[in-house]
Parts: sequence; structure tokens; C-alpha cells
Amino acid sequence: MKLFFALLLGYAAFVACMEVALVVLQPDMDIGVELTTRDAEGRPSTRKLAGFRFRGHLYVSSNHWLRGWYRSALARPDVAITIDGEPVPHRAVPIEGDERARVADAYRMGFLLRFICGFAPSRFLRLDPAPLGV
Repeated sequence: MKLFFALLLGYAAFVACMEVALVVLQPDMDIGVELTTRDAEGRPSTRKLAGFRFRGHLYVSSNHWLRGWYRSALARPDVAITIDGEPVPHRAVPIEGDERARVADAYRMGFLLRFICGFAPSRFLRLDPAPLGV
């Protein structure tokens, strides 16, 4: 039993280190989306996220336990993504139901990546272009 708890604690420490490393390093990805959210005081925060296109829409996913950017986008859905060096206004839309099921099915993470992320449940946002003037 001690060995089981030692392994469990070691795995939890490994996942925590990986989560912190990903937040600090923000890997540069060719398919990445540079997303800017704002906190309650209006201060911007920019994160490079894995993005993907599916059925004509742009999505980002939160596959980690640390999801500050995701919670910020839910609280203040008027976000921006950087295209050609310029911020472009978008609306972050949480998806549910059939759309979520289709997106989750299309965006499957491999076992190794899920293991590294501590099997955190995936959360998805659709990034819709904001109407002009928003």
C-alpha cells in the first residue's frame, strides 16, 4: 500500500511540474493561436495555445489542470487573437452538447500526452470573429 501511495504522489508531483513548465515556457507551436484575455481589472494576458480548425470554426482547448486563461475567457469572452502581428477581436464561446462531442471526437490527444497532463478533462472554446465595433 505504501508503494502505491508513493507512486501516486510521485505521479502527482510529475504532473504538477509539467503543468508549471508549460505555463512558464509557453511552447511555440506552428498551429498555435496567440490568445489575449483580460482579467477583472482589464489587464491583458497573452497565451500561445494549440488551436485547430474544424468545420469552418477555430477552436482552442484547455487540456491541463491550470486553466487561468480559460476561466478568464469564460468570465470576459471578448478576447483577441493575433493574426499577422495584429490583434483581431473575437468572442470566446464555450461549446456543449453535440458540438462538444463532435469537436472532442475530432481532437483526440494521444495517451502519452494525456498521461503527462494528468488526464485533465479537455475544455473547448470556439473563437468566433467579433462583429465590427466590438
